[in-house]
Amino acid sequence: MLALASPAAVAKALNDPDLDPDLRDLIARRVWQLCAEQNAELAEAINFVVIEGGDTPEVINDALGFAITGQHAEEPCYDAIEDHGLWFEISYPPRDGVRTFVFVSNTPATEMGIHYLCLSRVWSDGEGSRQ
Repeated sequence: MLALASPAAVAKALNDPDLDPDLRDLIARRVWQLCAEQNAELAEAINFVVIEGGDTPEVINDALGFAITGQHAEEPCYDAIEDHGLWFEISYPPRDGVRTFVFVSNTPATEMGIHYLCLSRVWSDGEGSRQ
């Protein structure tokens, strides 16, 4: 689990050679888009969370500050789920003024509830169209 709740933490992650290069590229692209959208520097009101294999529902929900998986999961209220191959990206509308982006590793080791949420939104519905 990696939580990036400040511009300094994001900058540190983007310069971490041990971080998956695809994930670094996704985070960098999202930061660039947010800065261009707001025509300003990355605000403190943005939260990036990375969910990897082995993260438990408790760890995931604690990092987010709300339950998206496990027994106490809320009804999904995200803006979008995007498939980036080895990573999914879930964007949430602002909660208490903080906008959250969750990057989910697309591997069998990822917590089943959050992995299923992502897969169910991007896989075919059986009729040939994507959901």
